[in-house]
Amino acid sequence: MNQIEFQNAYQTSVAPQVPVGQRAYTPDGREWQYVKASTAFTNTFAGVPVAFVDTDLWSSSTDNQGRIVYLNRAANSLTMGLYAQGVGIVNDGTGSGQTFKIKTNNVTQLTLQPETALTTALAVADSDLIYGSMSLVIPAAVTSKVQMCQGGSQVAFAAADYGWLLTNGDGRVMTGAALTVGGGFITGDDTAGQVIPATTNVGSLEQQTLGYAITAGATDAGALVRFITR
Repeated sequence: MNQIEFQNAYQTSVAPQVPVGQRAYTPDGREWQYVKASTAFTNTFAGVPVAFVDTDLWSSSTDNQGRIVYLNRAANSLTMGLYAQGVGIVNDGTGSGQTFKIKTNNVTQLTLQPETALTTALAVADSDLIYGSMSLVIPAAVTSKVQMCQGGSQVAFAAADYGWLLTNGDGRVMTGAALTVGGGFITGDDTAGQVIPATTNVGSLEQQTLGYAITAGATDAGALVRFITR
């Protein structure tokens, strides 16, 4: 894991400075994930991945070494570079069950990491894909307690900005209700991006505990917490 400076952890940029999805730590031992904000983020909001895309009409082609690393869709349905470092699976039709890592994309094509090249070519008549990026994020949705939260923003993001989410270590998060000191916290407030206290006697399938509270905070305010999302 690479090390970043404190200054870098609290900065955003309009162009990526390191690969999206990279994890790094600051000198104090806290861990971070490099993400792209799909929409604007207020400081101290919980960030979750944008919903993965499920589409059909895919074909494939090979590179000059014969590896199936190009997945093609005739319609201009992709945003340039949006799924770089993402993942996917052929979920139906010819080639079903194959998984892959996305290196980059243009408006009609996903380019795969060669190590994850497909072994069975796709057929435009029936090959369907589900794909996306765990590091293309939005504020956590309201009411849901299971959202694959990636961490907490410690700086404001404009839409399409790149920057770091705190995944492990001490930071601040916006609270929809006062937390219990030492108690867990989860997504699911009635305001996007805010967190609420974890509930008791509930397993990991019903809620994703993001860490524990250092201070209680207050409703629609902020609390110091220790994130443990990795």
